Amino acid sequence: MTAPNLRETPALSEIYLKTQEKFGVRPCLWQLKVAHALLKGDQDVLCIAGTGMGKTLGFWIPLLFRINSIQLVITPLNLLGKQNALSLVKAGIWAIAINAETASAANFSAIKALKYRAVAVSPEQIMRPNGDFEKLLKDPLFASYLVGIIIDDMESGSDQLRRE
Repeated sequence: MTAPNLRETPALSEIYLKTQEKFGVRPCLWQLKVAHALLKGDQDVLCIAGTGMGKTLGFWIPLLFRINSIQLVITPLNLLGKQNALSLVKAGIWAIAINAETASAANFSAIKALKYRAVAVSPEQIMRPNGDFEKLLKDPLFASYLVGIIIDDMESGSDQLRRE
């Protein structure tokens, strides 16, 4: 894989059209602005919206424009990670969900080899001391491909834990 595609940040209108074409949905202005800010890459982005409002779309959109890059999404909801990976694969973006069941040496080798453009990962996997993700994030080549590291639905995950 070649170095990440770091071209100019597209206009909101271009983001709108490409998102509609690739994902088959019309993004809201706030989703476009989230994606635009992530694509600019010069500041941290905080997006707060209710469950089911479409936060996820805002952070998947950058993958349409940075075609050789990776988006890492930390989510405590394993089912959400799996659903996101399946949705992205349907849109032609290779994705994987990593949790206790899927944290194999083969999957980490594929991630390191840049096979996947989107990686949804559980907090337990990302925070494992001396774990595979720590090694990946310390690898300058791998880190250079990251569009961002997204923390998604953390409160929902803690709510789920309280109910169990």
